[in-house]
Amino acid sequence: MSAFTRRSGLPLLFRGLFALLISVAAPAASAAPSAGPSASAPGPLVPSAADGYGWTTVSSALNRQISSAQNQLKYIYGQLNRTDIVLGSETLTELSDQVDAVTSTAQSIQTQAASYQTVYESYLDIVGAKAEGESQAIVAQRAHLQSVLQDIKSTVTQGRLLGLQAKQVQLEVQRRGTVNQQELLSERIASPLTLTFWRNLYAEGPALRLTLAPPVNNGYAGVLYHWPYLVGALIGAFLLTALLARPAYWLFRQLEGNIVRRFTGDILSEHHRSFIPVAMSGVVCGFIMFLIWEILAGIFSLDLGRSPLFMNSIAGIMPLCGFILGAGLPALSRATAIDGADQRAARALWGVDWCMAIIVLLQTIFITIGMENAFPVTARRLIEAIFTLAVTSLFVAMCRRLSRRTDARLAPAVYGIGCLIMAVTWVAIAIGYLAFAFAVTVWSVALSVSFATLFLISLATKEFTARNFSTASLVSRRLSRLGVHSNRVAQFGVLLSGIVNIALIIVFVAVCLSEGSLDIPVVADKVNGLFVGQTINGVQFSLNTAVFCIVILLVAYYAIRAFSQWLESRLFPTTNLDIGARTSILNIFRYVAWIAVFLMVLSEAGVTVKNLTWVVSALSVGIGFGLQAIVQNFVSGVILLAERPIRVGDLIELGSIKGDVKRISVRSTEIGLGDGSTMIVPNSQFITSAVRNATLGTSLSAASATVTISPRADATKAQIALMNMMKQREDILQDPAPGVAISAITDTGITLALSAKVSSVRDVGGVTNAIMLDAYRVLQESGLELGKPS
Repeated sequence: MSAFTRRSGLPLLFRGLFALLISVAAPAASAAPSAGPSASAPGPLVPSAADGYGWTTVSSALNRQISSAQNQLKYIYGQLNRTDIVLGSETLTELSDQVDAVTSTAQSIQTQAASYQTVYESYLDIVGAKAEGESQAIVAQRAHLQSVLQDIKSTVTQGRLLGLQAKQVQLEVQRRGTVNQQELLSERIASPLTLTFWRNLYAEGPALRLTLAPPVNNGYAGVLYHWPYLVGALIGAFLLTALLARPAYWLFRQLEGNIVRRFTGDILSEHHRSFIPVAMSGVVCGFIMFLIWEILAGIFSLDLGRSPLFMNSIAGIMPLCGFILGAGLPALSRATAIDGADQRAARALWGVDWCMAIIVLLQTIFITIGMENAFPVTARRLIEAIFTLAVTSLFVAMCRRLSRRTDARLAPAVYGIGCLIMAVTWVAIAIGYLAFAFAVTVWSVALSVSFATLFLISLATKEFTARNFSTASLVSRRLSRLGVHSNRVAQFGVLLSGIVNIALIIVFVAVCLSEGSLDIPVVADKVNGLFVGQTINGVQFSLNTAVFCIVILLVAYYAIRAFSQWLESRLFPTTNLDIGARTSILNIFRYVAWIAVFLMVLSEAGVTVKNLTWVVSALSVGIGFGLQAIVQNFVSGVILLAERPIRVGDLIELGSIKGDVKRISVRSTEIGLGDGSTMIVPNSQFITSAVRNATLGTSLSAASATVTISPRADATKAQIALMNMMKQREDILQDPAPGVAISAITDTGITLALSAKVSSVRDVGGVTNAIMLDAYRVLQESGLELGKPS
């Protein structure tokens, strides 16, 4: 209990409340001494106060959540073990989402129960261990608190078990999805080149006719029910969008010209190529095509009897089809907007927009039909094979035409890739792997269409930012009046373009994870999954966590830099600290601050010491083999910053190196040499080698020189003349005073030793040279003859 008291001041308040409750309960305890243990035990006093935190209510609510979550897991596990149906990817995705919800519930239960566990453990610390002669009220309180705490621990354990069960079920869902994908890619049926395939197709005739069946008892109808209305609505949506594509492009082109003329005074030429009107036309046409489809679907009641998944898939792909038509039709017209392309390229790519839009639509329909098993197996594989043959043939023909009619550098490479895909898919169809051939085609179409679409948006964004945020743009001129430098505006434009490109890359990754689906809701769900992330070995990997960690690093960088500048420019000038002490304080502050930021980032990412066990083990092995020098220099740098045997500004001599200390870091020290260069020396050399510090302790240094006069000269007169000369020099300190003394008398001359103090060791050479010149001048003026040195 004393240890708990040292940790916090709150137990003092708890003790006071506890004593007050005991004093109130004492008369009740003494009023019925003979009623037996059960009757004389006082009512729970402290637990009633503790229960005010809500554990009694929360306990029942958590138990209901645990029971509901366990039933949900049983249902999911039962669905996974069903043998009468085939679980498609859509169903497995829904089950995975349900398991994720159960996992979140388990984590919430553990968090809530753990918070109450902390509270009741604090109560038990206050009550303390059992002691002789204590009140029955305290005994009852201890027993009640222990009982409730045991119940809380049981709830925490149930939450952990629930999370473990959810994890196991999620692994089973993922395994089932992987197995389904592998079975799909490895599925082999009779080859279309054999009679068996066509016999199976003929045998599926009755089942195939069910695709035309109307809805029965308000149920679902066949996928081809009222197919003329479906096809008519699709054709109407495509034609109306195509009619609006070029007017929309010319509208945005005129709008772009008016904006440029209005704000810059320039006039765009007719041959001006810009990606902005093309991208805007695609976006508007995508929205228009979606609206047209929804209107036509409502007019013809196309959703009557059809699966919501089928209708939602068509509605989800309509914006992309509209974007392809809205951007492709004007881009491949006479007023081409393809950067650097000519009319030959436009003619070579003529019709590609229509083909790609139709292919994307058919691909989405076939994927949805496969999810719902709306067609018999052989008939579905035949349709997919025909689709594969048509798509690969069109793609190879387009690449061949482009490589022959233009000099595009990538055309031959793309043509080669197209031929390879066509060869692989056609061989797969011939030997019976129709599902594999269709999957390869779907992936190729999805990646090529998504790359082209996102690349066009990226180019439009780059052009927009370069035009509107350049140093000479209107925005830059307007902001310069507010004190914003034009370079800052240009930097913002570059950063904005980079952020958009990163977002487009994330979308492209989501398309790659969507198993070839270009349905916008599916891709959006994959993007959301990337941001939500997944847990791998206890560490949560997600984009939102990565973005938040990056934000923490950026904010910490600017905060540390601002505080360092405040220390250096505001606080340190008001102190008596020298430059070495200031540098050491700044370096230590920066390193400690960055270590704290690094720990904060690890905490936000969910990385604990347990997760880093393998990293620490690897580092220990690395230190033992290859990182000894780095660790040695790091420790030496810490010692240099703490003990400060050398400081920034000191003149040191290390072996043959002599210069001024410019910077001390935890790994190395920078020394400025006399020729202006910088020598970077590892810190360990300052600990293990002898270092001469010429400015340690004091910045004063001594300058000395010797002069020899003739033995016939007047030594006293020479001393007085030289002393007066040294007193008149401003670069010599007069406190302590300079001196002139006779150091030797020989038959060849009298040697006089001149000594003086200078303010810096760096001035010794220059002052010594000046003293010698002045001494020669003074002796000549005084008529004193020089002698020969002994």
